[in-house]
Amino acid sequence: MVASIGKIASPSQGVSYYERDGYYAKDDPEHKETSAWAGRGAEELGLSGPVDPDTFKAILEGKVPGGRQLGRKDLDGNIHHRPGRDVTLSAPKSVSLMALVGGDERIVAAHDRAVGKTLAWIEPNAIETRMQDGASGAMVRAGGQKMVAATFHHGT
Repeated sequence: MVASIGKIASPSQGVSYYERDGYYAKDDPEHKETSAWAGRGAEELGLSGPVDPDTFKAILEGKVPGGRQLGRKDLDGNIHHRPGRDVTLSAPKSVSLMALVGGDERIVAAHDRAVGKTLAWIEPNAIETRMQDGASGAMVRAGGQKMVAATFHHGT
């Protein structure tokens, strides 16, 4: 499996990218059903089942269920929120062809298991934030954070 990691520049850029490239496939209920929320953060926020585009956009904007707005206030009171990272987990091209063109569902299932195991590793080992240390006032890294992830099958 190959992992590609990119920065989501803004919530609107993130949403338009996923819409444009057909991750939502709004007119295809079967494709939408393959999307899912993942992570302890998603679970705590009550996010489960298929990914709703409006909820996804709100999450990218830092608006979490319950009305809380995530982010950091600047001197003018404006809130700045980093929408997150795009982690694409891809099988090698030959494997993808066997799965998608050849119709081998076993390969799709194996890839889904590998993605699940990778996300289970990412959450405790790579999810962190920066917080202000109460004693020194310095910004420090804080691990052990909860992940909110939206997963999509993408075959292009």
